[in-house]
Amino acid sequence: MDNASYTKAKPRSRLLMRRSLLFSGIALLLCLATGCRYTAAPADLLQKPAIAPEKQAIILAIEKSLPAYSKLTLPLREDHMEAIRLIDVDGEGTEEAVVSYYNEYSSPELMVFKYASGSWKPWVLVQQPLARVIDWLKIEDLDKDGQMEIMIGWIGAFDSPNVLEIYSFNTKPERNENGQLTLKPVETLPYSYGDTGDINGDGRLELAIISEIGTNQEMAMPEFHLTLYNWRNGGAQELYSENLYNEVNNYDRLLIGRISPDYSGIILEASTGAHSTYTTMYAWERNKLKLVYPSRSGLLEGLNGTPTMSKDINGDGILELPWAKEAPGYIDLSYAESKWLNEWMQWDGKADFVKISEEFTDYRYGIQLRIPKSWMGRYTLHGTDEPYAVVTIDYWNESLDLTSALATLYAVPQKKWDNVESAWKLQGKPYRQLMTDSGNVFAVSFVKEAPLEWEAKERQAFSEMAEVEAVFSSSLTIRND
Repeated sequence: MDNASYTKAKPRSRLLMRRSLLFSGIALLLCLATGCRYTAAPADLLQKPAIAPEKQAIILAIEKSLPAYSKLTLPLREDHMEAIRLIDVDGEGTEEAVVSYYNEYSSPELMVFKYASGSWKPWVLVQQPLARVIDWLKIEDLDKDGQMEIMIGWIGAFDSPNVLEIYSFNTKPERNENGQLTLKPVETLPYSYGDTGDINGDGRLELAIISEIGTNQEMAMPEFHLTLYNWRNGGAQELYSENLYNEVNNYDRLLIGRISPDYSGIILEASTGAHSTYTTMYAWERNKLKLVYPSRSGLLEGLNGTPTMSKDINGDGILELPWAKEAPGYIDLSYAESKWLNEWMQWDGKADFVKISEEFTDYRYGIQLRIPKSWMGRYTLHGTDEPYAVVTIDYWNESLDLTSALATLYAVPQKKWDNVESAWKLQGKPYRQLMTDSGNVFAVSFVKEAPLEWEAKERQAFSEMAEVEAVFSSSLTIRND
């Protein structure tokens, strides 16, 4: 339907359209909030997410209270991705509803609803007229006084700058020109990326903000800065500032947490090209940040040839860095054909990094394959044109230039699995079904024996690697985040 026909619709038709748009947006966002995935099977996508009774009442209040032609929206980044958040923001012991949406002018806003006298009613509005997108939303009690602060990273429209604005429920709402109660920002800070975390161990959250001076459209390259803030006495107080490595496109990710058994710190990740990333790690020591990785003399060490995302890979509460490397032995492959491995490295708190694990990742299917210890130093990976094959693992002896296929991992659409399995049985193909996830059946096919012409030592090494078949599924994880 074009804009003209929408405008000319009868009043009741417009009301129905408005409700349809709003409720379809709510249904979609609730689906996102409850874990629907684009990789899910069609049957999964058709399941209607359950809506709790209290959410149903909120939805009705939203439909009545938001401006005409509004639609719910999600921030680009948030801890809990949902358009309706129930949280006690003013410390009075009852939850308010914080709703994010685009208004009738396609500007992003937040509306806070209060529950009183048996119904939900709009309370205060949070808006930034020059913004076009909410990049980041965080609702936290930064100073542990029982009152929440709202942090919003606004993406500016047209030539407007990106800003981080902090709103406090300790401040008194003011009425705007339309008579609505609004929260005014307590702080407005330059912003490119941000997050919160307790970096100095005082039990309160610090705010870490990346900002840039200059843009890619200007002659000069942008300069990036990292600034840490405390929230004290109702305002942001600068704790520390650091100039960042500038030869990047943009800093896309920031993590605050334990980076060794004895240190907290910050990990920053930036894009540097179509696929490559740059990673840096700082430790908090003596009230300032100390560069841990890469070293000052080896800045290029931070470059990875494929996108990487640091995290706690082994669940010990310490963040690890993924050092990406191309699978060895296939140096003439194009970038698109290459297979990449991540070595997960943990800082020892001194001068070295210790390898925690090694894995192969395929983001198309959410595959994380942890490399078994018996394969270390004598395997490689490559692609294959075989239908539904994700990757083939080879036995590989670099010194002898000896390579032979060991196993192939498959992701078969569930609706095609019966036909594929029947064909494999007819062919006498050995296989082991591993799991079903996101509409795919994952299976592996191991080669039973090494080439007969190999020497006994190499055949024995091949057999040792093949022994992991029985427990191969324990090395495979399917992630849907």
